[in-house]
Amino acid sequence: MRKVLMAAVVASLAGVAQADLFGDNVGNHLDGGDLHDFFASQSFDHLDIVSVTLTNDANNLYVDIQLNGDLDATNWGKYALGINTGANAGDTGNGWGRNIDWGGQTITHWVATWADDGGTGIGGQVWSWDGGSWNQTGGLSGSDDSQHASGHQIFSVALADLGVGIGDVISFDVISTGGGFDPGVDHLSRNDYATDNWATQSVAGGFLAYTIVPSPSSLALIGLGGLVAGRRCR
Repeated sequence: MRKVLMAAVVASLAGVAQADLFGDNVGNHLDGGDLHDFFASQSFDHLDIVSVTLTNDANNLYVDIQLNGDLDATNWGKYALGINTGANAGDTGNGWGRNIDWGGQTITHWVATWADDGGTGIGGQVWSWDGGSWNQTGGLSGSDDSQHASGHQIFSVALADLGVGIGDVISFDVISTGGGFDPGVDHLSRNDYATDNWATQSVAGGFLAYTIVPSPSSLALIGLGGLVAGRRCR
């Protein structure tokens, strides 16, 4: 399991819990990065994950995927989370049929987003596995494209659409991809490359973990005086 690099500052005035930042290797695999030279040589930097920041409040999971390229300069980037909430046995596939092997793990939810119009907007869908099929069950609860030029895909998902709440732990991976049956070009779960070609299935590493925690204001309401303990991710 890869470790969280750091915990961000508590945004207490906004009622948002302390954030977790998950880092990823960057650049061409020939130089020690995790983007295969097949993609790096074509300047697909907008598919190279730098880091992912997760936080939450009482209602939403907030996601900031930082890429190594300008999202305003592309019209086909896709960025998704494969999530296992433990709601059921999960599935080895995903809601969009991307060519991904989860490395022996399964997912119960697929949160897939795009920046397809020159980077000037964000769209997304939430898909859930009901034990027999994938069904679209929601969309994004919010998005912010103001930092696309600096490589940030920022959005939020309602906790209710994921079927989780305060105290629940989700395991997850984050991928970048293209269209159709494309693989995950870059997987947050791996320090090395996940695929070497558009036609080669990508393989995930060990999933990461995030705990849905109370926001500072919520802690204050239950008599803890607003004191927020430092979080640890395992």
